[in-house]
Amino acid sequence: MKFTITVTDFRPLHRNTLRGFATVHVDDLHLTLHDLAVHEHGNGSRWVSLPAKPVLDSGGVAKRNTDGKIEYAKLLSFDSRGVSDAFTAAVIAALLERDAKAFDREGA
Repeated sequence: MKFTITVTDFRPLHRNTLRGFATVHVDDLHLTLHDLAVHEHGNGSRWVSLPAKPVLDSGGVAKRNTDGKIEYAKLLSFDSRGVSDAFTAAVIAALLERDAKAFDREGA
């Protein structure tokens, strides 16, 4: 089954591979997903991460891994890598349709 995906908002933020956060509407499901992280690697590969929440310790402080980065827990996941890849491709296509310069560096 193929769904129609529309990017309704995009907030650019260039940090490492992060390029910004998108709000996506899955038209056929009448579902809006907020804060999808949109990434681009230096080799040109692009991907979308579903929303996640920080893992908290017993004191309510975000846990950090050995690199000092905050650990995140998945809130949603796809059944397979193929479905995830298809979703990413659809979101990236919808984002570029909305804004052809979405991956351009801020202020460039």
